[in-house]
Amino acid sequence: MSRFPFEAVLFDLDGTLVATERFWPDAARAATLQFFAERGIDRAVPTTAEWMSMVGLPLHDAFDQTLSDLAPDVRRALMDACVEEEHAMLARGHAALLGGVRETLTELRSLGVRLGIASNCGPDYLDLMMQGLGLGAWIEEGRCLASPGVRNKADMVEDLLHTFGTRSAVMVGDRRGDRDAAWLNAVPHVHIPRGYGGAVEDVAAEAVLDGMDQLLPALHVRDEVLGEALARLTGASVVAVSGPPLAGKTSVARDLARLAGNAGVRADVVDAGTREDEREPDAIAARVETALAGAAGDAEVVLLDGPLLLHERIAPRFDASVRVEATEDALVLRAKGRRIGPSAVDDLLDTRLPGARAVEPHEVAPTVTIDGTNPISPRLR
Repeated sequence: MSRFPFEAVLFDLDGTLVATERFWPDAARAATLQFFAERGIDRAVPTTAEWMSMVGLPLHDAFDQTLSDLAPDVRRALMDACVEEEHAMLARGHAALLGGVRETLTELRSLGVRLGIASNCGPDYLDLMMQGLGLGAWIEEGRCLASPGVRNKADMVEDLLHTFGTRSAVMVGDRRGDRDAAWLNAVPHVHIPRGYGGAVEDVAAEAVLDGMDQLLPALHVRDEVLGEALARLTGASVVAVSGPPLAGKTSVARDLARLAGNAGVRADVVDAGTREDEREPDAIAARVETALAGAAGDAEVVLLDGPLLLHERIAPRFDASVRVEATEDALVLRAKGRRIGPSAVDDLLDTRLPGARAVEPHEVAPTVTIDGTNPISPRLR
């Protein structure tokens, strides 16, 4: 059984894994000085802070913002010159990983976690980092702005999730764009600010860390909380895991089963087959019985996952229940993050949530209530 609460961790590249400040400002300044001299351009060279503010953004956008006074064709030629000098510096061995990155990636790989990169860079730069700097020893998949079907970083995250075949993932980055890409895919974001975005970039995220060395302890918090929840269920053999749509009940059921297995208890997660729009108690009960009949015969604990399981007609079937909840704002954000259009939000608010709330939960003892608003750091109530 896995010893880690997430199946995949996705990373931004510059400022998250790579110490970009060690090469990019010097390369860009050297190239710009030469470029301005050759073209007779009388303009101040951007400062180190201005060069670093470009990190993490699509580079053509960054040049447009920082050097807007130059003609578009001149900006593009300058950008190409800066990138060429940067690659030359990297080829001379100027790149380096940030502190704690090597140890963190090594530990994640040892735990069987799938690792990917989503970066607003070009393919040559990504290849330099994967091969020249050696990130390919840990990272399975990398995506950049030139990757097939990619328009932006949200597309990269979506493609990595599809490639890895999981939604049990977190995105780690240092800019607001990393957070946006994560949330547009209903994935929690870990923010490790490096100051490249300047003091004005205040990024809300599920976790904000001072450095990469804090990543593993922060992500293990989920297992610590759910381990405590599991301890409260000791002695129960049939457990209902229920709650509103998109609150995270399926992932909670999966993690409880994983933690039980790690403790030597055979647990099976079964989809109850119930729906929020179901109105017939007998039909719901029949679905539950069919689901329980399909549980593994050697399971010591069966975790039944689905809505409406605490209907008074069904609740007596369970020895215990886990109620997973989340704020409505979090549920709406996750609906948007399915990336299938506004109808997902309308369906949530107009049909699925009202259907789930129409059933008054019947008391089952013991009941554990988990606030899953923050999937990285859930809370027991």
